[in-house]
Amino acid sequence: MVGGSQVPNLLQPGAASTLVVSQDVDLVIPISAHQQVRESLANVKGYRASPDEPSVWLPDDPDRLEINFIGRDPELRETNDSYVLDDPRLPLLVFGLLSFLREGATIEASGIRVPLPRPAGLAVEKLLTERSGLKGERDLLVALGLLMVCDESDLLEIARIFQTMPSEARGMVLGNLAVLSLLQPLPGMPNPTQGREAVDALLKRLKAVAQ
Repeated sequence: MVGGSQVPNLLQPGAASTLVVSQDVDLVIPISAHQQVRESLANVKGYRASPDEPSVWLPDDPDRLEINFIGRDPELRETNDSYVLDDPRLPLLVFGLLSFLREGATIEASGIRVPLPRPAGLAVEKLLTERSGLKGERDLLVALGLLMVCDESDLLEIARIFQTMPSEARGMVLGNLAVLSLLQPLPGMPNPTQGREAVDALLKRLKAVAQ
């Protein structure tokens, strides 16, 4: 399924793709499907593996997005766990944080069926970012983009996930929401000044859960 910063775009009505500007798209590959995906790559035209990072596929057409292949392993129990699935054709970085992702809707965009994660799990993943600087801010603004397309059931799911998390991870989510509430606009990203109310409401909800 598609993950990362493109998901808020695709969850907009009609997959409008106006929330986040990105140069790539993440494809989340269950390790159980690795062999199947690897074999399917033989049928992909117009892309080639990066010589420096084979899990990144580069387009021949500059108007297309790069593809990042990343791995998801349900056996990873800790959010900071990760490993490399080594393979000469399609190596994968496998991240424990992706265990929060659950299969959601499949949409149709430009005639292609695109499976997406449910927004709650991806929002939690982004709110657990440990990246600093611009990359960390972009992670938080992707979480904001997801909040902008969440409905009440998604917000309840975020609270349920939060309730199951250890105290250290809860503190990171609350801290990153506080940082998000203070961020200034970045080009090509959701405007945080227009999302303050949604962020503050989620912060209050999660603090109530923590208590």
